[in-house]
Amino acid sequence: MKFERLVLGIISGFVVTGLGIFTFENIGRTFFDEYENAPYDPEFLDQFVMSLPTGAFCALLVSHVLGVFLGVFTASYIAKMRRYIPAVFIGAVLFSFSVINAIEIEHPLWYSILNVTLVIPTALLAHKFYLTIVTDPLNT
Repeated sequence: MKFERLVLGIISGFVVTGLGIFTFENIGRTFFDEYENAPYDPEFLDQFVMSLPTGAFCALLVSHVLGVFLGVFTASYIAKMRRYIPAVFIGAVLFSFSVINAIEIEHPLWYSILNVTLVIPTALLAHKFYLTIVTDPLNT
């Protein structure tokens, strides 16, 4: 039963992470008029991304951090594990996606570094938050 909860938790965590990032990114885009001119041609994507203001990258970074946090918290809640397995698994996969994103699409260097380096700590913090808030510390 534990393994099934772990698998269900991880799958749910990925779904919540994806939906969270998508939702928060769309909310962030409403604050910047530049997104109205977003190109559909991937050839012009790098140039468009590099033309965005710093605030857009800050909003994007916050979207990713919140999405990872919500996804890992959901995975931990469903898996009901004290061990950090859901956080490490989801964090490692999303870390890989962040690295691929940083390589494939040109971003400011500060954004790429922060986006990649914040994934694992955010995942671990989300699981720690789960342990602190949801589980009873006296009932170990």
